Amino acid sequence: MHNNIVRFKDIFCKLVATNLCIAREHIFSQIINLYIWTSCTLIIMGYIMQNFGLATNYGCFQFASIVGVVGLFEVYNTAAKNIMDIDNDRTISYYLTLPARPATVLLATVCSYAIVGLLLTIAVLPLGKLLFYNSFNFAQVSWFTFVITAVLANIFFGIFMIAVVAQVGTISKMRNVWSRFIWPLWVLGCYQFSWKAVYAVSAPFAYLLLCNPVLYVMEGMRGALLSNPDCLPWGLCVVGLCFFIVVGWHYAYYKMQRLLDFV
Repeated sequence: MHNNIVRFKDIFCKLVATNLCIAREHIFSQIINLYIWTSCTLIIMGYIMQNFGLATNYGCFQFASIVGVVGLFEVYNTAAKNIMDIDNDRTISYYLTLPARPATVLLATVCSYAIVGLLLTIAVLPLGKLLFYNSFNFAQVSWFTFVITAVLANIFFGIFMIAVVAQVGTISKMRNVWSRFIWPLWVLGCYQFSWKAVYAVSAPFAYLLLCNPVLYVMEGMRGALLSNPDCLPWGLCVVGLCFFIVVGWHYAYYKMQRLLDFV
């Protein structure tokens, strides 16, 4: 992976710049959409649901989860755009004719996706502070662990997006993406609960959830933003994310190779 970037760095950088230039046209609209659904979720979970017995600090807990999952919610739209390109214009076929390995083209797509995802992840932080001014303290945030977690998470989501494109293959099957891929990873990724809470109810099920890469994003992000001692160790989250990045990359590359028939 590293060799492809270094060897073809000029083409890689130009492909990333091109993708970011295209993404720039929609970034403001993405931030507005992000603020709308985040505000609705946090107002309900952070204030209204307290009247039904939720903990007073659950709003911050939910906010940290949202920060972690921002990149996941961009998978569907981005995958749909890439599949439409494969079905119609096939811009990717032109990119594959460039004097670079196919892996360089795919890595440029992953990198540009991760950069956009990282920008959205950072952009949502002020909203959390605004909604939970007294309970969410920037001084308690471990910025080093936050940055590492956010970068790894968005790299994984970029690879996951490529894998979804390769797995689905055609726009007519996009209806399956949310219910078969995104929703299970999200809802079983400790978005609304901690891993230790699941372990207290069912240890076997908790260990099964460790097979979900989104779990490491959620636990790592909550540990970084909230300094939550009930989270999984941050080092374990990093190792877990790195493992799924490597495995996911090899799977995505293999499936894209079969889909686009490149060498």
